[in-house]
Amino acid sequence: MNKINKKIKFSIIAIFILLFSFFTGCLNNSSDEKTYSQDFVFNLLNGEQKNIRDFAGKIVLIDFTGANCGYCVPQMFALEQVYNTYDKNDLSIISIFVWMILGETVQDINNIIVAYECKSPCDAENLFSHVNLREAKDYFDKEDGLELNWVIGYDDSEGTLYEKYGKDGIPYLLILDKKGNIYYTKAGYTDYNGLTEILDEIIN
Repeated sequence: MNKINKKIKFSIIAIFILLFSFFTGCLNNSSDEKTYSQDFVFNLLNGEQKNIRDFAGKIVLIDFTGANCGYCVPQMFALEQVYNTYDKNDLSIISIFVWMILGETVQDINNIIVAYECKSPCDAENLFSHVNLREAKDYFDKEDGLELNWVIGYDDSEGTLYEKYGKDGIPYLLILDKKGNIYYTKAGYTDYNGLTEILDEIIN
């Protein structure tokens, strides 16, 4: 009964997330509109700085997210499915935490990664009870935890990427084609089927 109640609770949350995504989403399929700029840089968790141009030649799916963002939780589950579906030579996935300007820290990011990856229930999840991570694992049948094997980084303390991509709401998705053109943008959750439809358009 408790498991059923958790699923009902997260189902209600998921409906609100989908409604939020519907009203805030923005589709852009014009690959000629603009390209990413040379100053699109972010930091890896080990402190190394990366330029988005380092991923040239691949499709790049960028997820702007936050450690304390409830709307961002289901997006991570969809990203794991996508990561396990496509050839790594065709697609790179990058999750960039952009709430540093709002006070989040690298430690917060490391903590949420542990919480995503641990087998539920675990102590790490308790730090993020406000984003219903444990309920999300139950809802998506991922009680053993996720494997976040894609690239994970964070914005600078001035909020450079937040100002460009995070102010309209997160999760904010940005998909670049192999030439680096912006093919798709959306503020709000995009499920696995929606992502694969877009990625297949680019690949084919």
